[in-house]
Amino acid sequence: MEKIGSGFVPPTIESLSEDSANQRKLRFGSIRMSSLPHPNVPNWLKEAKAAIKDLGAQNAKIYWADFLLSIGVGYTFAFFFFQLPGLSITRIACFIPAAFLIFRASSFAHEIVHLPPGELKAFRVVWDLLCGVFLLFPSFAYSHHLDHHRCDSYGTDRDGEYLPFGSEPPTTILYFFMMTLVWPLLVIVRFLILTPLSFLYPPLRRWLLTRFSSFGIANFRHTLAITPATPLRYWAFLDFACFARTWTPVVLVTMGKMEWTRIALMYLMAVTILTLNFVRTLCLHMYINRNEEMSYFGQLRDSITLPNNVMIAEWFIPLGLRYHALHHMFPQLPYHALGEAHRRLMATLPAGSDYHGTVRPSIWFVLCQLFKNSWASKQAEVRNAAPGDA
Repeated sequence: MEKIGSGFVPPTIESLSEDSANQRKLRFGSIRMSSLPHPNVPNWLKEAKAAIKDLGAQNAKIYWADFLLSIGVGYTFAFFFFQLPGLSITRIACFIPAAFLIFRASSFAHEIVHLPPGELKAFRVVWDLLCGVFLLFPSFAYSHHLDHHRCDSYGTDRDGEYLPFGSEPPTTILYFFMMTLVWPLLVIVRFLILTPLSFLYPPLRRWLLTRFSSFGIANFRHTLAITPATPLRYWAFLDFACFARTWTPVVLVTMGKMEWTRIALMYLMAVTILTLNFVRTLCLHMYINRNEEMSYFGQLRDSITLPNNVMIAEWFIPLGLRYHALHHMFPQLPYHALGEAHRRLMATLPAGSDYHGTVRPSIWFVLCQLFKNSWASKQAEVRNAAPGDA
């Protein structure tokens, strides 16, 4: 595999440059690719940029309306779910939309990470106050996502969201499904106990930020980088807010103001949302890279596009992330523009383009292919071990 050490970030709509410096950074990845003219940017990528160059602006009204509607209706259903007694059909009918809508609202963390500096500042803060703190998933907990787009970290130990699920035995996938049961408890310990201690003992504070502040993460070996540009004061504010949020139900139960079963129901909701997030994660990539640096085009070919079954796909992979290959081509393209951008690229690019090759028919197809690859990896492991055992 060809190594990429430049740390090249996929080009934005505004900044895709054709100068020789950027051309030298565009290289082949480990995923098999069609022949590209060396060392130029391929014509289809130039065509893709031209086709969607007018779609790069964030529409604040869409962001606000979508988020507030999702979180408002989601919390309303959650309220009735918590209040209704017993295991009734009505209670289950409230639980399902509550989980999906809150999951959708939480997914705006992904958009916040990709927003250009200075854009939608109020939206970031309101999202943290209404969703991030309430779910113990503040915006800093997803700041590691940018490592997932860098060519020198994608698919490696420096990528917190990527593990080779497609080339590991199925038990790896099962293990991370089981982790959804444990992760809410770890987060509670993080904010309930470790957060206040970290402000009293500075070395613990740095460890907490770098090693235990990236949530929704698959690769536990990932370390979050702290730079001079990191907004540590805002992170501290969010940490204190989550600390107070975590202690509130504990105090209320102790005072007899809340039934302990409410905490159990909150745990059930958290596990369900984390499970939905893991299913979404499995549908975004092929996950066949084994800790080797991958080029920009390698990332593209390892990513997946799911344009069909819109209603189902949008429930399980919200905010346009089902156009994940497109997102890796142009990470700063706002989520509300991805559908239109996809339609333009499918009509503009030649049928054999690398982008067309990312399209899959359904979520079920992607999951089945992932498990098939994983099972084949397990069988190959068994066959390779057999001669030695004999």
